[in-house]
Amino acid sequence: MVPPERRSTSRTNWLMAGPLGSVAASGLASDSTRLGPSTGSAQPVATDARASVRPVSDTVPRRGSRMPRRYGRVARYVIGRLPTRSGRRLRHHDQMSAWKRVRTRLVLALAGLALLAAVAAGFLLAASAPYLSALEVWPLPLVGAAYAATAAYLTTTRPRAAHLTALFVISVGLSAPALSVSLAQDTALWVTVGALAGLVVPAVGWVCVVTLRGDASDALERWLLLLGSALVVGAAVVQVLVADPAAWGWCRCLGNPLAVSDGPGAYVGLRPWLTSAHLAAVGIVVLAVGLSWWSRPGRHGIPELVLLVGLLVAAASWVTEDLAQLAGTPTDDAALGVAIGLASILAAHVLGLSRRRPSRAHVADLLLAARERSEPARIRELVARALGDPGAAVYWWDDDAASYADHLGRPAPPAPSVPAERVLEVESDHRPIARVVSERGLPEDPGILEPVAEALRLSTENRLLQEELAATLTQVRESRSRIVQASDEARRRIERNLHDGAQQLLISTGAKLNLASSQIDPTVDPGLADALTAASDELGRALDELRTLAHGITPTALVHGTLPDALEDLALRSPVPATLQVEGSADVAPEAAATAYFVVGECLANVAKHADASTALVHVALADPLRVTVRDDGHGGADPSTGSGLKGLVDRVEALGGKLEITTGSTGTTVGARLPNPTPNPTARARS
Repeated sequence: MVPPERRSTSRTNWLMAGPLGSVAASGLASDSTRLGPSTGSAQPVATDARASVRPVSDTVPRRGSRMPRRYGRVARYVIGRLPTRSGRRLRHHDQMSAWKRVRTRLVLALAGLALLAAVAAGFLLAASAPYLSALEVWPLPLVGAAYAATAAYLTTTRPRAAHLTALFVISVGLSAPALSVSLAQDTALWVTVGALAGLVVPAVGWVCVVTLRGDASDALERWLLLLGSALVVGAAVVQVLVADPAAWGWCRCLGNPLAVSDGPGAYVGLRPWLTSAHLAAVGIVVLAVGLSWWSRPGRHGIPELVLLVGLLVAAASWVTEDLAQLAGTPTDDAALGVAIGLASILAAHVLGLSRRRPSRAHVADLLLAARERSEPARIRELVARALGDPGAAVYWWDDDAASYADHLGRPAPPAPSVPAERVLEVESDHRPIARVVSERGLPEDPGILEPVAEALRLSTENRLLQEELAATLTQVRESRSRIVQASDEARRRIERNLHDGAQQLLISTGAKLNLASSQIDPTVDPGLADALTAASDELGRALDELRTLAHGITPTALVHGTLPDALEDLALRSPVPATLQVEGSADVAPEAAATAYFVVGECLANVAKHADASTALVHVALADPLRVTVRDDGHGGADPSTGSGLKGLVDRVEALGGKLEITTGSTGTTVGARLPNPTPNPTARARS
């Protein structure tokens, strides 16, 4: 800590309290009032056996690829017209090589400038504030220099532009506070330079997500990082537009030419909001990185844990500084924590980059994922990690379209436009399986390429087998359902034939016998009268038995009434006293109604025969699905495997796509059936 006599005066505290970093400098005030680090030291703003690998070169000639679209039309236009020594324009593949050289030199130049700025920031701050210790001056500039060096190193690995941009933003952002403090009396843009420190937060989030997921980050993570970036960029713009400490007499420094406010009131009023925006950005970045860490496939190793811990340390330092600022007690203790956290993130990032080489350990993760039929997006990410290329894409063969497409439906690039050494064709029994397109080139190790091809083949075979099994199960269920429907229709037809044929004939015969018996005088021929009476009685008993038989085939109450009416008839005819409870008033499909009726009938028959129960309860819920429950207070012991009745119920219920559950114990047995009822009436009312 700096002694009190070296701390800043109250007039300069505004510079150290902002959420975008300290921008006040030693030497801005008079020689008798030197600024110390209490409120403004340089610190970041709170800121295969069957599978085959077919070389593409056997079928596709090697050609130079076109300029990638992401490089922009301007670059293609300019480089495409660069004359050679012979006066001819560059061809496509020569354009690509020229652009690579230009981009590499540009990135190296920017990295050199960022590195120089970071080192210069440290020396300038040490010169302008000699009373600061090395631990207070150098941590952030040195970490910024390390990020610039990492960006220079990445030029050999063909990184994404967003990746390099994030590293440059972190490097510049960490150096910005010290540069702003040191150059306040030399340049009018010192406020703008200091505001750049706030951009470190979302840039750190981008680096963390790239380390964890490569180019396979989810849309939610990217949107969260964009939201955090928008917050800090907006806060930085506001900071530049409202801050002009020289005009307010707060320091001996150059004025801010971009300021539009007339007095300090706007800045003082907006300062809590700027701090809150930075605090929100920190939370959003932590959330995005946490989601990326959680959704990352495969194992979490030491680099991933180091990265997560480093992010939490840096975020805790930023949050501590922001909360102190909101409480009106600015602190300068966050710089070291931020430096340690960001250094840990950089170490994990570099280690992760070094591990982005073809890895047989990642191939093992890929094989496990293929066996478990993982999502295509996860397979793509694991393939990229196994090949050591985060930009590798997997395109699956579509038989219907007769073409390759990735898991998002995007078609594969034409084969002639991709160099042969970057394409892996996977086939099985002369059938296309997948095509892997690498951005960096495929590894030459067959111990990696062959297992990757086998994993893709295995994944496709598993998917096809499971789809075939699902289709077969669907056909079996539909077949069982058709059998049940045909059986019910046959029952109804038999019942109609008995009712309209034999039953009507017996009724007519009985009427004739009664008529004949009424026309005979018993006193004249008692024997004939008795015979006619006996025949009429036997005919009545036969008619009753026929009606009982027809009722067993298809209940008359169900044919000519509703399911509750049929179940009420069953409850009334049950030898064991049974209570019926009906809930709802939805319509019931004929197949579901017939199945529910037979379930209740079989259960009540079992209660009377085997359960030794005193009461039974039948509860029906008319809805979708239709629920039927039969409960008794007997001694239990129901087992579907020991009899054909319950087993037949299980088959009948499952044939309709339903489920039958049997719970039995010493206090009774409960049988519950859940049946699909696709045509329910939405209105419902309770009945009991």
